[in-house]
Amino acid sequence: MPGITSPIVYWPLLLAGAYLLGSVPFAQVLARIRQVDLREVGTGNIGAGNLTRVMGLAWGVLAAILDGLKGLLPVLLARQAGLGLGAAGIAGVTAVIGHNWSIWMRGRSGRGLATSAGLLLALDPAMIVWTAGWSVAGWRIGGGLAGFLGWGLLPIVAVALGRPPTESLVLLLLSAILIGRRIQGNEADAAGMAPSFRRALYDRDVVADDLGEGAEGPLIP
Repeated sequence: MPGITSPIVYWPLLLAGAYLLGSVPFAQVLARIRQVDLREVGTGNIGAGNLTRVMGLAWGVLAAILDGLKGLLPVLLARQAGLGLGAAGIAGVTAVIGHNWSIWMRGRSGRGLATSAGLLLALDPAMIVWTAGWSVAGWRIGGGLAGFLGWGLLPIVAVALGRPPTESLVLLLLSAILIGRRIQGNEADAAGMAPSFRRALYDRDVVADDLGEGAEGPLIP
């Protein structure tokens, strides 16, 4: 039975801190420096991708780095505190949840890819090769489909490579959260099974306001 000084005692506090850190919408904060509200421009998504479209690559890269640190720091802190892979990974996943459904933004915000990359870098750096490879492939086959394959198949790759069961389960949970956020889409997106499937696979949808014209709007992570 763990003693009062066991690291697991601090785990709930770490989870709460990870969620609050993950909830900080760095892309929106950076956009506000230029008096821009990401919810009202571009794709309407509060993330590094939309910031890049609206304000340029340098701003997007800065936001992506800050978002990546949100996933990396909780995992590193958990590991340094003596927690195992599973507990540390859940701390990182909690930061991703905070990023995707920020308390400060009153609901859905980013897609969580940069935060997930930070988590993966701290939990199992070698696995970054898989997701990075699909990111590069996205230039040819489309970022949405590449993201689905890269992150959706990540737990299967972990099992195939003989990673510990706790790590594989964490990556399965992470994959489900990322795909679930894609399916949710943005507030203006069409409802229904077909649009949801399209968002899950391609991270794209027919925007509800444009259904009459058949216009499509990309969902950028």
